[in-house]
Amino acid sequence: MTSITEVKKQRLSPPNVLIKTWCTLAKDEDEQVSMHAMKMLLDTFGDLESIVEFVKSNNIKV
Repeated sequence: MTSITEVKKQRLSPPNVLIKTWCTLAKDEDEQVSMHAMKMLLDTFGDLESIVEFVKSNNIKV
């Protein structure tokens, strides 16, 4: 059975291609670009551990 929290996460989760883009931009040489991408990831997932879990479970290469 799926918990309510998991359902909310699924509904609020952006498309994988957007997460891939943010991960790529997080490695950008431009500090402003990199910081903004990390902010977007952290605002979406809440913490680094959740980002890593999502990336691994969706086979997103970083």
